[in-house]
Amino acid sequence: MHNLRLIGFSECKGMGMRGFAIAGAGLALFVGFASGAWAADLPERSWTKAPPLVAPAFNWSGFYAGVNVGGGWYDGGNVTTSSNVISIVGSDNVVRVPVSDSNQAGVTAGGLVGYNYQIDKVVLGAEADFNSADLKSSRSGSTIAVFDVGHFGGRGGGFGGPRATTVTGNYNFQNTSKIDWFGTVRGRIGFVPAERLLIYATGGLAYGQVRTNIANSEAFSNGVSRLWLGDNSDVRVGWTAGGGLEYAFTNNWALRGEYLYLDLGGSGTTATFQGTDPLQSQIRYNASRDNRFSVARAALSYRF
Repeated sequence: MHNLRLIGFSECKGMGMRGFAIAGAGLALFVGFASGAWAADLPERSWTKAPPLVAPAFNWSGFYAGVNVGGGWYDGGNVTTSSNVISIVGSDNVVRVPVSDSNQAGVTAGGLVGYNYQIDKVVLGAEADFNSADLKSSRSGSTIAVFDVGHFGGRGGGFGGPRATTVTGNYNFQNTSKIDWFGTVRGRIGFVPAERLLIYATGGLAYGQVRTNIANSEAFSNGVSRLWLGDNSDVRVGWTAGGGLEYAFTNNWALRGEYLYLDLGGSGTTATFQGTDPLQSQIRYNASRDNRFSVARAALSYRF
């Protein structure tokens, strides 16, 4: 039989540092074993990779404002002219003046505001713009004519015989139609083939100021001169249609190229005689033009 007994303090004291080292090692071994057994009873951990951060898809919806600049040109046609002069003085007393037609393209520039609403890949919107313009169409001409104004007796009561008298006339006319500014109010419908690319068609109301001027003059070598003037400026209303391509190069800024066709209808004026001669005061000169033109421009806009 073994005798079990407690080791007294005095005995432990005799063991010294060696005894404490052995006891400490045993305690560490026991704790390590217990920890390992407890960890074995825990369920195994599973690890999943966090999904990558993805920026939200770009959307065209919202209000925007911007500026545009481009060029405009007339869609064919010229200023047309007419007069009642033949019915007043007869065809034998009318001077035919050769004409020259000119259509001048010009720069357009302005501002725009609008709103887009995107539904899947379709974008619906409305837009208004106002622009300065410098489109000019003209018909002009000039000529010189010499007239035999009759005969008169020479000095001495006709004893010197009859002598013909001639007069030289200078004829000039200038008819001008000019578009000073225009604006549009349009709907837009577009398709988004790529996230930041928009292809669209547009159309709606167009309006603009058209000025028409006439200046016809006659000056003769005997000192006689005549002048007819006409001027008219009014705001014409018509329609517009076109399309464009727009790209959003940031979440707020977009750049586009656009084409518009505009028809503001016809406009014109009548020139009246600037004098008191009763015969010449009956003569009228007319000028008119169909105001159809195209605009190609670039625009930069900011979406709020």
